[in-house]
Amino acid sequence: MDTLIAGIFSVLALEPLLAIASGVAVGIFMGAIPGLHAAMAIALLSPITFGMQPITAIAFLTGIYKGGTYGGSISAILLNTPGSPEAAASAFDGYPLARAGKAKKALQMALYASVGGALLADLLLYVVASPFSKFALQFGPTEVTFVILFAFTFVAGLTGKSLLRGLAACSFGFLCGMIGLDPMSATPRLNFGYLELQDGLPLLPIAIGMLGVAEVIFAVERGRAHRRQKQNEETPQMISVTGGVNLSILEYFTHWKTIIRSSLIGTCIGALPGIGAAMAAFVGYGAAKKHSHRPEEFGQGSLDGVAAPEAANSAVVGGSFVPLLTLGIPGNVTTALLIGTFLVHGIEPGPHVFKMDPVLIYGIFTILFMANFFNLVIGLVGSGLYSHIIKVPEYITYSVIALTCVTGVYAMSSSLFFINVMILFSFIGYLMKKFDYSFVAFLIGFVLAPEFELAFRSFLLISQGDPVGQLVQRPIALVFFLLTLVALSRILWRGLSEQKHLKF
Repeated sequence: MDTLIAGIFSVLALEPLLAIASGVAVGIFMGAIPGLHAAMAIALLSPITFGMQPITAIAFLTGIYKGGTYGGSISAILLNTPGSPEAAASAFDGYPLARAGKAKKALQMALYASVGGALLADLLLYVVASPFSKFALQFGPTEVTFVILFAFTFVAGLTGKSLLRGLAACSFGFLCGMIGLDPMSATPRLNFGYLELQDGLPLLPIAIGMLGVAEVIFAVERGRAHRRQKQNEETPQMISVTGGVNLSILEYFTHWKTIIRSSLIGTCIGALPGIGAAMAAFVGYGAAKKHSHRPEEFGQGSLDGVAAPEAANSAVVGGSFVPLLTLGIPGNVTTALLIGTFLVHGIEPGPHVFKMDPVLIYGIFTILFMANFFNLVIGLVGSGLYSHIIKVPEYITYSVIALTCVTGVYAMSSSLFFINVMILFSFIGYLMKKFDYSFVAFLIGFVLAPEFELAFRSFLLISQGDPVGQLVQRPIALVFFLLTLVALSRILWRGLSEQKHLKF
């Protein structure tokens, strides 16, 4: 109990609370602008957290994560253009509601459902995380090896349209993660003679390049394509949020079944590596339509159609913290970037942190709950402001992003080499997105590569020449090994099916 109280009060101080509030505000702003999202904001702003206290840095970035997840719904409802991929399903009914003069009601339903879904997911995280971490403490090198191996194959198989491309992206990320000193012998490898690569490739320049600069390149492409459009082509019109009827409390609670169902869906999907909030939103939307008494209203302006995807994608945030905190395995791009921040501040996420620093864990739980409160307040107060912000021209927005990318990387390292790394991976990220190679699979492979290599080599040493015997003696590792084989066989089977389809 004393630990819980200490964790709560570590957050209920001026700096962490301001960090959460400012993070939520930034997240909503970034999420509301089409093409931008929370992961990009975290990548761009992570360098400014290096001088903060650990709890303040985590509070700021978690606030961005929470705010960005909701922010995408603003442009989805008002412009029919999702600010982030997870908000795409919200446009199906949000925009028709806005066209019918119910923009305020649609935005309020999106906000309330987001907060409701996030609250339920955070409660489940609080209940599940600690018992699961005690179970994960039993994991040795053998279990860690096959858990991470399963995570690799799972992510590769469920991200992107092509399973083989997902596996290729994950493998490329793993290869990049092996650059630097050998973890056991400290022998330099794959550094190509660059002393700057002794410690491996830096995470943030890679993320900023692939998320930020690559998106700027795509924005330039979109601008050129837009100029070639015919003048008579219809474009989405900005709808005002002034006026209209507010969503009543009673009206909100009539959708409680949808919100709870979607929250559970989002939490479960968030706990699985690589699936992401976009998938959760579509699954939640489909489930709501299936269980609705008036399914014909979906797509025409149903409040259920707004509540379901927003509750689901917001619940993913709490769900994604389960593998992050208990196993040290990121479930998506955002949590992979959060791991980088954890490591900068000397925190290694995983089951041991529950035992070594429980105050921090309860502090993180408190941050998640407080972020929901600030999301609600800032979302209500600033809805009119954010609706004007999304009208800022793209060339201004992306010019600022490009400048922020360069200055952020240089400020972090004071090295032109890191700028070169960012530029290189911006073109790699552009090509990966162009040809549908999953950035999520790449980044998770990159982040987990050092931990997997160390665990795998320790497993080989422990086995003393009999890895099969060691595997059979560890039932948890054996289960994950079998799951990995199932995932690989599925990837290969689908890959062969794709090739046959292309031939015909």
